Amino acid sequence: MISRCLFILLIASVWSIPVFALHSGLLDVEGESIFSKDFIRDYESAQTMVDELKSAEPLLKLLKKCQKPEEQEELKLSIGLVYNQRTGVVDPTKAVLHLSSALKYNLPEKTYLQILLWRGNSLEALKKYDKALKDYLRGLLACSYHDLSGGWSEIKSSNVPILLHSDDPENAQQVRDYQRYRKRIDFQSFLLMQRYYLIDATKRIQSDASIDIDRVLKILKELSPDSSRYDLIIQLLKSENKQPWP
Repeated sequence: MISRCLFILLIASVWSIPVFALHSGLLDVEGESIFSKDFIRDYESAQTMVDELKSAEPLLKLLKKCQKPEEQEELKLSIGLVYNQRTGVVDPTKAVLHLSSALKYNLPEKTYLQILLWRGNSLEALKKYDKALKDYLRGLLACSYHDLSGGWSEIKSSNVPILLHSDDPENAQQVRDYQRYRKRIDFQSFLLMQRYYLIDATKRIQSDASIDIDRVLKILKELSPDSSRYDLIIQLLKSENKQPWP
């Protein structure tokens, strides 16, 4: 049994965790946010003003001010998400514009999958069903390269003691090992949820726009030359889409 004086060490810099989430997922080699304190302060202020004014203008002004590539990437994505779902500001056309701009950057896979679902939702709202379907299928293609056959996994405690304060290099390595485990399980859970939403959205488009499975297959072939993915995705769409989480 692990003693009460032992704790799981959760490493995070307080200043790097904003009240309003940074959506790009951009991190440095140490796994910390790459954004400066000044940018995060201005970003949070602009996000607060978006709610107060019911307008994306504060973020649009910040987009002109902040010219670092990572800042541009974060702001284009955040503006797109504001237009995608923020109460009083929703504008599907503008959401598609800014989310498409964000997709031009080299984003982490998690962010890429999120944008595809968000942009697909906005395209669907505009009744641009073919384009929305392509985004949903792009997401399913990406998910298909991960082995999700094990289903949902609960986070488990470390099998070895991890000390809160310790100069032991072995303890530091154990902390890193556990963090990697947590990140992998968290990402697997994310993929399972994202796949569920993408399947649901694809089936909805098929129903609303009367798109048959042959048309879906034709689009898959346009999106990827990897024929090994086609049957996997078609089977997912033909099967019951069960909620993956408990």
